Amino acid sequence: MRSGAMSRLRQAVAMAKPRGTVVMKSTVHGLVSLDTAPVIVDEMTLVGSRCGRFEPALALLKAKKVNVAPMIHGEFALADAPAAFARAAKKGVLKVLLRNQAH
Repeated sequence: MRSGAMSRLRQAVAMAKPRGTVVMKSTVHGLVSLDTAPVIVDEMTLVGSRCGRFEPALALLKAKKVNVAPMIHGEFALADAPAAFARAAKKGVLKVLLRNQAH
C-alpha cells in the first residue's frame, strides 16, 4: 500500500481517535472523497504538510551546510519505539531518530 493512495486519507481518519490530528503528508493531487461527519463529530484536526523536492535539501546535508544536530532530541533503537514516541511527544522536541540499532 502506498501512503499517497487516495484511500489512505479515509483510512487515517478512520484510525484517528476523537480530537486526534491527521497529518496529510502526501503527493496526492486532485480531489479525494471523504465523509466529513467523523471529522466534525469527533472534533479531529486535519493538517496539511507541504512536500517539496528533496534533492536540494539532501545536497545541503551532504555538503554539511546545514547543522541538524541541534534539532535531534533523541536517538533510539527500533525496539525502543514506544520510548521514542513518548520523547517525541514532549513539548519542544523537534526530531527523534529511530534506528535498527542504537549508535
